[in-house]
Amino acid sequence: MKKVILCSLIMLALISMKATAQTGDQATKPVKIGDEWQMPKDVLLRAKNFSESLQKSLGLDDAVTKKVFNAYLGNTKPVDEIRMGQGSESEKKAALVANQAEFDQTLKSILSPGGFAQYIKSKKTGSHWHKNRLMT
Repeated sequence: MKKVILCSLIMLALISMKATAQTGDQATKPVKIGDEWQMPKDVLLRAKNFSESLQKSLGLDDAVTKKVFNAYLGNTKPVDEIRMGQGSESEKKAALVANQAEFDQTLKSILSPGGFAQYIKSKKTGSHWHKNRLMT
């Protein structure tokens, strides 16, 4: 009887460890269901952090910050499709660079000229919000 209980506890522990490991891995990668990508739950948090850090560093008002948030959020699907799609690493890198240029143009239309210049300057110096942006 003791062996059965001990074996059951060990099995339960192994199953829960495996379930925890799968949950952690799924949070970092999007999942494609049919033609739609199901984004990780942290996408909203990353978009919020990116827009709030731009708001603080560039002194954006709430309306512009919301536009930045929406632009970032809208760009997560193309970025994830590139990362998870077919192709070599060099092709994916080139596609990500092109996507970043498009995202920068979107930000250029949202931010003031001075704010956009600050954003570009901080990209070149490697600010924390640009590094977070590349991880999307």
